[in-house]
Amino acid sequence: MRLLTTLLLLLPLSAFATVSLESQPYKVVMATQDDGSVAEEWLEADKIAPGDKVGYRITYVNTGSEPVSGVTIKNPVPENTVYIMNSANGAGTSITLSVDGSQFAPVSELNVLENGEIRPAGAKDIQSIRWIVDAPLAPSATGFVEFQVRVK
Repeated sequence: MRLLTTLLLLLPLSAFATVSLESQPYKVVMATQDDGSVAEEWLEADKIAPGDKVGYRITYVNTGSEPVSGVTIKNPVPENTVYIMNSANGAGTSITLSVDGSQFAPVSELNVLENGEIRPAGAKDIQSIRWIVDAPLAPSATGFVEFQVRVK
């Protein structure tokens, strides 16, 4: 587990607000429930092997004393993994993806150039995910965003 603290220039009048981020990986497995149904479970990621599904949960909190607008979280897809399409989520956020780490758009608008041909971006092309928190984040308010990858 690592704690990432970032100072974000988010408020008008160039005021600084502090938002802390904490990223935690989980091994994602399918588990049979008591009623016989099968559901995903996120377990401590102590051992990860090729082919495993890994989920990342990024928790954010406004550690400042003022509301923060425009909170933006960008996370690269880890090396030696492939993004699992439609796995990025976060309540109250707008989510976009990137094939180059700098230009973000909905996946339906992303294209890549391969062998001289332009084609729609697929899971293997996604390099980064961006979440923008839709509403101002009140002091001490917290939330989280998630995404999943498959280990190569």
